[in-house]
Amino acid sequence: MTFFESKEQLMQVFEEFWPRAIAIPHVYERLCESEIIARFVVEQPELEVTIDFKSKGPDGKQGILSFDSNIEPEITVYSKSDVTNKFWQGKLRTSVAMAKGDVKISGSVMKGLGLIGKIKPLHPVYIQVLKDLGLERLLV
Repeated sequence: MTFFESKEQLMQVFEEFWPRAIAIPHVYERLCESEIIARFVVEQPELEVTIDFKSKGPDGKQGILSFDSNIEPEITVYSKSDVTNKFWQGKLRTSVAMAKGDVKISGSVMKGLGLIGKIKPLHPVYIQVLKDLGLERLLV
């Protein structure tokens, strides 16, 4: 199984992944243009990851990653951590996962699907983070 062992492990992956992700100019620009607030509600282990491209952080930049935030998202994506892991590696056919109930989206489904195209170039970054953190067992 490709589940994360703990909430802390999942947080560590996102804390390492996110700065690398927004350091890619063409991806960062497209996400900033979207001005979207998306929340990923993950189960097994439980964690809420919110990405805010409407607000600016203390550094004046958009693209704030937070955990268990109370900010209201425009879209919320629900899945188990194994499905989340497959998604960020680019190994998940989202439409099939939605049809099977493995992924649920509330809010603007169109914005959610649009977000998928914008983050596609981040799959290799996520995979490299898993490798760098010694989490090869999570590779799909």
